[in-house]
Amino acid sequence: MSPRPTWLHTRSAELRAALLDLGLTITAAEAQTILDDKISEYAALMRVSRRTAQDDFTDERLMSFAQSLALSLSDEAPGADLIAFERTISMPVAALGLTTAALAEALKVAHINLDDTEAVTGLSLLSTLGMITADADARAFLVPVPRPPLLRIARYLDAAAASIARGANLPDRLDEAHRRHFADILAQDADGIRALANTDDGDTPALWRTPNPR
Repeated sequence: MSPRPTWLHTRSAELRAALLDLGLTITAAEAQTILDDKISEYAALMRVSRRTAQDDFTDERLMSFAQSLALSLSDEAPGADLIAFERTISMPVAALGLTTAALAEALKVAHINLDDTEAVTGLSLLSTLGMITADADARAFLVPVPRPPLLRIARYLDAAAASIARGANLPDRLDEAHRRHFADILAQDADGIRALANTDDGDTPALWRTPNPR
């Protein structure tokens, strides 16, 4: 006899279907992560149990959430050729370094937790970022980067941070005492990259944290 589907499994499948109707496709793992984070956020905000938060997540609320999610994901230009996309963000070399390092750390999370889908997604983002960087003037302090891949990277880092906060396996050589700090740094990098992606054209954004503080 097959096990009964969980609430998260059933509702995340419905979320994927709603997004598909809106022209967007996400994986089952991404849908479950997004919905799980939404329920946790609602339960903490309203100070209710997780069961109550699930009961409050009606069909109408799911559709509203899918619509707002579709609007935010559409900024990531799903299906577009990111290499050929207009490069409107001026990214400092130091910010590029932080972003590359953060992606590598998030990839470690996918690897240690045997999540092949997330690993492939992360490697694709890393490859895209590398190819865009290779096109830049080697003498320039700023690297022109398209906005959509930065938003995708920020969401990828958020997902890795949430996974670690929920108790996922830590990368090798990182002990339990540093779990919270590791998740916080990934989330901080996600916020910094997202802020950079939303910087007005022509502005030079400040670096969101100091690399290798001494």
